[in-house]
Amino acid sequence: MTLEELPEGGFTLAQTVDGLMKLPQHLCKQRGICCKVAVFKGLSSHEDLLKQANIVGEEGEMARDFASIFVPHKELDTVKKLAPDFVETVQQIAQKRGENPENVTFYACKNLLPSGRCGVHEDRPTGCRSYPIPHSRSVFHKGCGYEAQAKENWGVIMEILEAVGLADDYR
Repeated sequence: MTLEELPEGGFTLAQTVDGLMKLPQHLCKQRGICCKVAVFKGLSSHEDLLKQANIVGEEGEMARDFASIFVPHKELDTVKKLAPDFVETVQQIAQKRGENPENVTFYACKNLLPSGRCGVHEDRPTGCRSYPIPHSRSVFHKGCGYEAQAKENWGVIMEILEAVGLADDYR
């Protein structure tokens, strides 16, 4: 979909972007890997997460929400066995940003059942309900059913942001 192909009928651009941020749940393959191996906001050490959790406002709330359900993996070797491609991609991104790739903390959800399904699905936190978020910095696990749609949606969102002169704020 492109900006020209957006539906008409009274939708504002904000409503359209809001809709594009919500990916269809049926795309999830329910493998649970995104809950077994996760990172906070792309790249962060656990110390950075805890600092952010102390911030008043939305940023702090997101960090507190994440920290309330995700626990750090103790061993990087364990994480590399679970999701080697994901770890490699995240560490490469950290290095490109000038960060130490070994400082990235990988987390696991404490509510994940052995089957790979969510143990609190009906009552899951807002962050889980909105995951994944289409963005240029989103990192997906290999074979994620959301990846293609998220990238397509982000492209349309960027077209909208370009059209209203806000794209540089979201790169």
